[in-house]
Amino acid sequence: MTWDDARARETVGRAEELLSGLDALPDNRAAARARETVETLVALYGEALARVLAHLGQDAASARKLADDELVGHLLLVHDLHPDPPGARARRALDAVREHLAGHGVDLETTELTDETARVRLTGTPRGCSAPAEPPEQTVRDALAGAAPDLVRVEVETEPAPAAEPAVIPVDSLFRRPGPARDTAADEVSHA
Repeated sequence: MTWDDARARETVGRAEELLSGLDALPDNRAAARARETVETLVALYGEALARVLAHLGQDAASARKLADDELVGHLLLVHDLHPDPPGARARRALDAVREHLAGHGVDLETTELTDETARVRLTGTPRGCSAPAEPPEQTVRDALAGAAPDLVRVEVETEPAPAAEPAVIPVDSLFRRPGPARDTAADEVSHA
């Protein structure tokens, strides 16, 4: 049975939860053995993935398909086997998050992007009901950590949107009564 991406994400989250719970076990020896077992299995699967890529050899299209699969791509990252350099992965992540943030009134500008460094500038302030669930800076950091955890430096600069001039209504206009409605069509006929 094949998992969809949602099920894979859910299972990855559960695995991370279980792994972090090992440290809380009361029996230190059992926790150490469980951790060693997991590390051994991860190393085994990493070697298997490396061999799959080696068997693909020069078949770049198949390697690309593997890397583009969300779950397999994540495993390739974990085992330092991903075919794309960090900068390329970071660029794709920033392009995706740029579109998401633009829908919330925040502009993302990439000021520097290498295989070691990502620097971005966020301009704008999330507006009203369209404000994202998490701060835009965290959205960018999470996207980069997921796509390119091997970046050495991530810097997110924020600049709020310039304050709009408030619409000022003269106080005396609040107390004026509107004049009678005029029939502009009748005025045009009388002037003709």
